Amino acid sequence: MLYDVPGVYDALYDSFNDDIPFYTDLAHKNPGPVCELACGSGRVTVPLALTGAEVHGFDVSEQMRAAAEARARDQGVPSGQVRFAHGDMRSPPESGDFALVLIPLHSLSHLHTSEDVRACLQGVRRTLRPGGRLAFAVHNPDPAVLARDPAEVFRIHESVSDLAVYESSRYDSAQQLLHLSWFVETAGGTERFDYTLRLFFPAEILELLHCHGYVLEGRYGWYDGSAFTDESGTQVIVARRD
Repeated sequence: MLYDVPGVYDALYDSFNDDIPFYTDLAHKNPGPVCELACGSGRVTVPLALTGAEVHGFDVSEQMRAAAEARARDQGVPSGQVRFAHGDMRSPPESGDFALVLIPLHSLSHLHTSEDVRACLQGVRRTLRPGGRLAFAVHNPDPAVLARDPAEVFRIHESVSDLAVYESSRYDSAQQLLHLSWFVETAGGTERFDYTLRLFFPAEILELLHCHGYVLEGRYGWYDGSAFTDESGTQVIVARRD
């Protein structure tokens, strides 16, 4: 798994920071503790903490959590400003005091079943204080990607990383699961990483939020607040706990 190799993950994603101002602005508009689920190696968590927010990061990968703690130390985050712990999106901490919960960079799509998605949304609602916000991003499914021949390989990530990354994919329409293989060219050779994403269609997202006690406050096509359209590759969501 890519998440077991923080060095490669960071080489792919550290240069991507379009979402950090978006989440920072949300944290400042919703003062109080921030919970980031699937925080990874702290790409968002640490910059957020450096702005003065109290951030709690949770991730199931011990390797990623260790990398996040190292990032916080290296960047001089004040003691107590950020805390990292083992945590699963399906069972968030039930503090009931978080003002904001973040699930950045399509991480919600790592929950493959409807039961897991429901558990996450219900758990987040218990984690949030009344009126608290949930913010996350997921792909807007692209029919061209879903129709790909699994035998074909495409180059991706040219705008995110200097590494050469190639991808093959197979879509399971019955389960709404996109099975992906990445081939990453590093100094040590080509490494293969396989993973699966649950895809969420636009109308489905609205229904999921409504059914689990959230009020949609915004859906954007990108982190600059641009309008969500049928051409948007990403759904950036902000919802309020009802």
